Amino acid sequence: MDFHIIDEGMGPAILFIHAGVADSRMWDDQIPLVNYRTIAYDQRGFGQSAFVAEPYTDRGDAIAVLDQVGIEKATIVGCSIGAGTAMQLAIEDPERVDKLVLVGAYPSGWIPPDGWEESELEAEAEKASEAGDLDRILEIDYLMWVVGYGREEVEIPPAHKELFLEMDRTPVQTESERMEHIRHRDYQLNDRLDEIEAPTLVISGAHDEKLSVDASHYLAERLSDRRAVIIPGAAHLPSMEQPEAFNTALIEFLEN
Repeated sequence: MDFHIIDEGMGPAILFIHAGVADSRMWDDQIPLVNYRTIAYDQRGFGQSAFVAEPYTDRGDAIAVLDQVGIEKATIVGCSIGAGTAMQLAIEDPERVDKLVLVGAYPSGWIPPDGWEESELEAEAEKASEAGDLDRILEIDYLMWVVGYGREEVEIPPAHKELFLEMDRTPVQTESERMEHIRHRDYQLNDRLDEIEAPTLVISGAHDEKLSVDASHYLAERLSDRRAVIIPGAAHLPSMEQPEAFNTALIEFLEN
């Protein structure tokens, strides 16, 4: 598998794993990061990494990227599904994980305090998917993950919308093929959180969906001696929307 990889800088290594509605460009404001070696890659079927039709796991692909760039151990920064991969690495491959940063994350098997409830946008997304309406799927994804909750679309810079739609288009088109070939883990992450020993930072955007913010507080209580960092003016992709606040939290964690 030939991954599109960005590898810049020198120092302790950081591997960035993007969200399922983005690609490595969501980390443009983190790469390079002074005094660190920063690596980001497009997962298979995202961005510039073509989809190869074979059985695979996201964890296995992340390990393959680390091996390809010659890194034995790194801080793993994952957003959304990338955070799930990061947690799996910390559980199954602790020798490869120095520190852990979880962004917009919730562990499989966790039950929100208010239970699971499908939002109107999620219901609309399902209908658009069944109808094969790509443009409507992208628009709903944008409203859910960039505009988020508690603010209006006019508050979002047009450049953010343009980049998001460009990033999200490829995974929406490859989703059915990816789901056919991906091999899922045989356990719930929530059942094995106590196995994670890496120092952990949890970050969420203040305008992300409530369950994501709730999950961030939960994960911080389970995995860290720090409170979750909730970044104002951001939804599901705070590294892109509020890079200064995101980088400040990241560097403070890495250096302390």
